[in-house]
Amino acid sequence: MEHNYSEIRYYGEEDLKEVVDRLLKEPTIYRIGRYVMGNVTDEQIREKLRSYDNVKDFQVHFILQVIKKIIEDTVDHISSEGVDKFSRSPNDKYMFITNHRNIVLDASFLNHELHMAYGNDFESTAIAIGNNLLNIPWVKDLARLNKSFVVIRDSGVQQMLENSRNLSSYIRRLIKERISSVWIAQKEGRAKDGNDFTQPGLLKMFQMQGSNDFVKDFAELHMVPVAISYEYDPCISQKVKEQAIIENDGVYVKTPIDDFNSMYNGLMGYKGRVHLSFGDEITEDVLAKMNGNIPKNEKIKLLADYIDKFIHSHYKLWPNGFIAADLLNNKCQFEDKYTQEMKEKFLKYMDDKLNEIEGDRKQFERIFLTIHANPIKNSYKYHDKFVFDF
Repeated sequence: MEHNYSEIRYYGEEDLKEVVDRLLKEPTIYRIGRYVMGNVTDEQIREKLRSYDNVKDFQVHFILQVIKKIIEDTVDHISSEGVDKFSRSPNDKYMFITNHRNIVLDASFLNHELHMAYGNDFESTAIAIGNNLLNIPWVKDLARLNKSFVVIRDSGVQQMLENSRNLSSYIRRLIKERISSVWIAQKEGRAKDGNDFTQPGLLKMFQMQGSNDFVKDFAELHMVPVAISYEYDPCISQKVKEQAIIENDGVYVKTPIDDFNSMYNGLMGYKGRVHLSFGDEITEDVLAKMNGNIPKNEKIKLLADYIDKFIHSHYKLWPNGFIAADLLNNKCQFEDKYTQEMKEKFLKYMDDKLNEIEGDRKQFERIFLTIHANPIKNSYKYHDKFVFDF
């Protein structure tokens, strides 16, 4: 079957000049340029963006500089573990599959840590992004020039199947033909409730254009689970409000401005400390242990559980989560993980954030605490001594 990637592919060298020229017609690009470069003229920004010969230069000397500035302004400390275990050979590509908390920065921070670890050997990942986030033309151009490929979500059932086949083929091609590593979230949309779980349907999509051999198909993707953890969520107020509306009305209907605000707030809001834990590649040997005489759906579930177990057990747990778990449980199981001063600071933080939204305060407090406590519950579910009443 012939696949047409024109609507979803990221932009390459052949697109660079034309896309940069389009971006330079957008006033926001000059604001971004000055955010990174300081008090420079429009002409200096034009010269800078037109000076890049390839996409890697654009990413390293422009996009990564934006990310470094965001880290400087909104992050107290970023750290990672296991990032230096991967091959430096340009022939080795990986699929990094992470939990999803921040629309733009999950992939950006992963690429930042790869760049810090590998320097000149750095090869950025291609980045999966939903088309619902790309309604503004210059945002779409900037994202695709930053090696983002498009996941089309707004289509009918039959077209969705065709889109999934096309996307599956594109991702497999990027890795098998050693074009680029890939970043993708473990599920569609962020974990708004703090629960990080892998969507089995996503794993099924990965295999759609494979050979239908479970071990071979997933081994070819060189999957690596990664847990990313933020001490503070800059979109917490919006997430609480959205979860409350879903509880009350059964559904929350997002608008394009909601997506844009979530992207902007996620980029520019305070995050405290950030940590990434990189797992080992999911090899043929690991996959073979899941490949018993069982239905395909059960194998997929075992793979999803394997990814989840890594993310849950390697997610960096912050004092805020332990405090929230104890408050919800009305117990002191984790009191050795925080001080009274930390607890008072957290309660003030909750009060300040919930004052930003109108509604049932008790409901908001429960949702706020649950969002923070769920990573604790997930991490400690492998330990029988702890009890969770939420």
